[in-house]
Amino acid sequence: MSDSTYLVTARKYRPLLFKEVVAQEHVTETLKNAIRLDRLAHAYLFTGPRGVGKTTAARILAKAINCTTPIADREDQAEPCRQCVSCQSFEEGRNLNIIEIDAASNNKVDDIRELRDTVRIPPQNNRMKVYIVDEVHMLTTQAFNALLKTLEEPPPHALFIFATTEPHKVLPTIQSRCQRFDFRRIAILETVERLKMVCEEESISADEASLMLIARKGDGALRDALSVFDQAVSLCGADIKNEDLIRALGVVDSDLYFQVTDAVLERNASAMIHTVDRIVRAGYDLQEFVDGLAEHLRNLLVAHTTKDLRLIEATDADRKKIATHSGLYSESVLLSLVHIVGTLASQLRSARQPRLTLEMGLLRMASLPDAVDIKAALTSLNRIERMAASGEVKIITERVVKHQVPAATDSPASPDTAPKPKREIEATAPKAPSPVAEVTAPAAPEDVAPSPKTHEPVASAEKDDPTGPDAPNDTHAPTEPEKPFEKEVPPPGLDFSTSESASHPSSAEPRNEPSIPSGPSLFGDAPAISRPRPRRDDPSNLSLAEEDDVLVLETEEEAIDHASAEMIQLRHAWQRIVDDIMVAEKQMGSFLRHAQLTAFEGNTALVSVPDDFHAKALRNERAKLAHRLTEGSGLHVERIGFRVDAPSANAIEAADDEATARETLERLCEENPAVRALVERFGGEIVW
Repeated sequence: MSDSTYLVTARKYRPLLFKEVVAQEHVTETLKNAIRLDRLAHAYLFTGPRGVGKTTAARILAKAINCTTPIADREDQAEPCRQCVSCQSFEEGRNLNIIEIDAASNNKVDDIRELRDTVRIPPQNNRMKVYIVDEVHMLTTQAFNALLKTLEEPPPHALFIFATTEPHKVLPTIQSRCQRFDFRRIAILETVERLKMVCEEESISADEASLMLIARKGDGALRDALSVFDQAVSLCGADIKNEDLIRALGVVDSDLYFQVTDAVLERNASAMIHTVDRIVRAGYDLQEFVDGLAEHLRNLLVAHTTKDLRLIEATDADRKKIATHSGLYSESVLLSLVHIVGTLASQLRSARQPRLTLEMGLLRMASLPDAVDIKAALTSLNRIERMAASGEVKIITERVVKHQVPAATDSPASPDTAPKPKREIEATAPKAPSPVAEVTAPAAPEDVAPSPKTHEPVASAEKDDPTGPDAPNDTHAPTEPEKPFEKEVPPPGLDFSTSESASHPSSAEPRNEPSIPSGPSLFGDAPAISRPRPRRDDPSNLSLAEEDDVLVLETEEEAIDHASAEMIQLRHAWQRIVDDIMVAEKQMGSFLRHAQLTAFEGNTALVSVPDDFHAKALRNERAKLAHRLTEGSGLHVERIGFRVDAPSANAIEAADDEATARETLERLCEENPAVRALVERFGGEIVW
């Protein structure tokens, strides 16, 4: 064994000059200028993460201040010469004028009082007495207060240098008396360059991937990276290879991260479970794996968005692989993956079952491509709007209505009497832009037994129009694109409209609606009960908010069959459901009492409600109502559709004739104490 004492790499290659300090040029250049200009402060505060050179810079500054070599003869007119007695005595640990204090173990008031007593003694054979206080944030509040006066007006021969990793714990009164320098974390590439220099000095061979791994383990601290380097040399010898180093240090291989992202691309949930099993069996730290996966996804996102591979801290081979792999994903998917991993990292720290938490997070990543890409959907919608506005696409409105074909006669079929099993209405795109390029809108119902005198519906086929498609007064071709389910004309046999609208489906005569006086009201606007009720064929009379509410009715004969058999069962079941809900939940029961089951076709029940408010209130209960209808009636009810079926004008007038509005209000107050309380509390008044 050699007689020389072994020094770890971090101590053996500790910088002795300003130029040797790695990645802190903003600090070293400022200090050198202060030495050149002889503008040294009496107190400095060095802050930053561990292992980045705070104490080292303080030692070099103290050595440069007391260096006896003239400024003009020094290197760069600031560096210590390392040849004079002062520099050599300091490097050998014999200089009594440069004092290092560990504040973690000397943090009491008595320690600061002793420092105040010794600071008055002038230096011996040196220019200044320098106090380097490491981990100064460990001082107690009383110790800080005891140091304030000395720090504010120190002797001319005293200089204080404080170093700390937690500057927020230093009292503001101390910070205000110091010049502060913030040391930054050391980049991975700069750490790799320093490691290469050490390898050359120590005659050690190491590939670039190994040095990159060591620098990444250092996490921005050069001292930590040099400690990992010593461990790697002890494990692998003078020839360090990446494969051996990965096994020795227990570091997650980068190929494992690519396997995870490949499983996301292939939507392979099984591969995710096997990946977690491999991680657990190999003994990898789950939190370290998640942090590495987050960095890998960040590299993919950077390569996809910026195309600048210099922003990725990896080897050249890994950079090319990341650039190729990033093109397989969209930006939105990568952002979602980063968000999932970020949430997973926070959950994993407090998880009682870390493996299950990791598996669930990776499974969410594997199922992510099944989600809807909102950005792509909006882009497609905007493209369709532009195409519709430019006339590149047609708007096709189509309605298929089942009906029975009348018996054939001996007379030849005419265009007015020939049976039509199906109608397709086609119109060219209008000049105005349309939100969608292809929609489905209801057309007028087909007459069961058409005759020559029967009025043709407005939306008839172009082949039935005697004037042709180019006629100037074409009343059959729509002038505006119809919106889906804006106009719903029920087929014969299931008449939801008033007698007036049923007898004149295409009438344009105005209706006499009740008007609302413009006088003052207690509630500002007139209440909803006093507003004119919408017409059945008005576009606002629409309560179908989703396509699941769409109900295609059958012809009169088939609907009557349902009314005679299945509808009876459904209505009895509906009444029982309303009574049960009225007992358990009066608010929902009151909504249901104003609703009426009117049709059943294709496992879909149509419920008529008086207004949109009732339809919106009952929409969230559709699944429960369908389930209860299935149980109560024995029929399979898959869904429930709603149709606003406001009372007709004749019914309103008849109700007004039977009782006045005041009598109606009094009757409501008698039947419902809550209504009476509201009227009395808020001063309700009649408005019509």
